[in-house]
Amino acid sequence: MLTYPEPTFTLQGTPYLEYLPVVDVSTGRLLGMEALVRWRHPTRGRISPDLLIPAAEASGDIGPLTRWIVAAACEEACSWSRSIQLGVNCTVEQLQRGEVSEAVGGALRQTGFPSDQLNIEVTEDAVVDPTAAADLQAISDMGVQLSVDDVGTNWSSFEPFKRHAISTVKIDGSFVAGLESNQGINRLVVETVIHMAHSLGMSAIVEQVETAGQVRIAAGFDADAAQGFFFAHPISRDDVRTFAAGPEIPVFSRTEAQTLLMADGTSVPVDSLRTDLEPEPDATEAPPTPQTPRSVPDLEHVRVD
Repeated sequence: MLTYPEPTFTLQGTPYLEYLPVVDVSTGRLLGMEALVRWRHPTRGRISPDLLIPAAEASGDIGPLTRWIVAAACEEACSWSRSIQLGVNCTVEQLQRGEVSEAVGGALRQTGFPSDQLNIEVTEDAVVDPTAAADLQAISDMGVQLSVDDVGTNWSSFEPFKRHAISTVKIDGSFVAGLESNQGINRLVVETVIHMAHSLGMSAIVEQVETAGQVRIAAGFDADAAQGFFFAHPISRDDVRTFAAGPEIPVFSRTEAQTLLMADGTSVPVDSLRTDLEPEPDATEAPPTPQTPRSVPDLEHVRVD
């Protein structure tokens, strides 16, 4: 049970975390878990993250929410094997305000989580934004790893990555989706980014992997790791301990979707080790645009059915 106190939010509801595995494409071994924030509204159920983050920004809840996410994830990950990395996302706006380094520093002090086991995931826009540079440097100075998410969508140069001591690049899933087709540009982008990352001492992860063929091609390009629904859907906080606590590190099948390979040689569906999760609603209507920066979007009237 997590002991980190949940702050009071302006938005109705409560946050919670799920985790998406990061898997070695050569061995299938679990390498890390990416923390994903979710929000449960008291009457509307689960609210899409695509709606939650803008709503939290507009209401002023984003700062407390960021601190809670990092601290809660770090406290949970204290029970994991030391070899499993924890990834936490942030936005360029949070970096510009200095909120991320504050949240990370506080979480590391409160939980005792090893700084080199934490990986803060930023966007390409954040890496090239001079107003985010100070917070990125402060995070790096703590010994925390930095990775760049969705690489390829706005990519022009790796030069800013070197300046900020980026350790990992994560290749956007839009390129991974086309790996098995005749769209040569997708293969070219994926292979080029992987090779450039390796030449600069960075690791390369392919995102949103959904087929065994994509895993095979990514491994052929020497990608280090992959994540996506081929390996597992997001895992609940309670069930993540089954995957990450050890002493044995889970190994995922690289040919059979959502399957774990057990030490005795048998195969077990990932879902058999998870509790049933409420399906994510299809939130198709955005919250009303706030009239002032501090006004609160009415999540009560977001359609999620």
